[in-house]
Amino acid sequence: MKIKINQEAQTSNQLSELLRLKRQQPIIKTRWIILPFIIFGLMYAWQQQFWTAWVIIPILWCVLVINISLLTRSQRARLQTIEQLKIEPIFWNKLRQSHPELTLKQRQLIEVGFKDYLALHVMQKQAYAMPSNAVDALWHVMLEFPQQYQQLCRVTLGRVLNHKPYHSITESEQQKQLFESWKISCKLHGFEPKHSAVIPRLFVIDQALGWVDGQYFDLDEMSKDYSKYQQAQSSSSCGSSCSSCGGD
Repeated sequence: MKIKINQEAQTSNQLSELLRLKRQQPIIKTRWIILPFIIFGLMYAWQQQFWTAWVIIPILWCVLVINISLLTRSQRARLQTIEQLKIEPIFWNKLRQSHPELTLKQRQLIEVGFKDYLALHVMQKQAYAMPSNAVDALWHVMLEFPQQYQQLCRVTLGRVLNHKPYHSITESEQQKQLFESWKISCKLHGFEPKHSAVIPRLFVIDQALGWVDGQYFDLDEMSKDYSKYQQAQSSSSCGSSCSSCGGD
């Protein structure tokens, strides 16, 4: 058996909690929209004329806020598409051939985990480690059906998400992708990456499933190593399990 499910009853509550965990929608804070207008008003009161060289500052700010607002709106739309995505039966049928012991709730957790991974690429376009071997198993199945997989990616991301084995990149890049996955995964659920009291869902799926040869992460170690990564943009070692796959 590929999965230890003899304690399924004891872990049912944990699976349910992970399934209920929501993804945070990106927002732009109201104060960033109001602030340039306040600055503009103060400058007008100071100069007593509509146009001065200083007006360029709030104008540039407004342009920046508009661009961020448009990006945020696009991100929210794509995250909503991901939320409503239904994984095609062809993928599950193939996965069940190698993992027939998976229960419905376990498959649902793998599905939301894959959606979390897609959401990382919506929040910020860069390469990320895949911190769950269970989700990676579903990803590998999808790659066996390129037409359906590419369509799924284009619908959700607007582009095809490439799969890259970790042996093809350097150790420092592996660490960077892992910590970037940690950072955006935390932010995806409203957690603080440095001081999170909870491991983000994508990083705890293998443990929740009891996935054999899965990736298991310690909250204290990841928080500590992430702090080091932020300080130096590189750690001497992961201090945790490193993913075998990534995507960009």
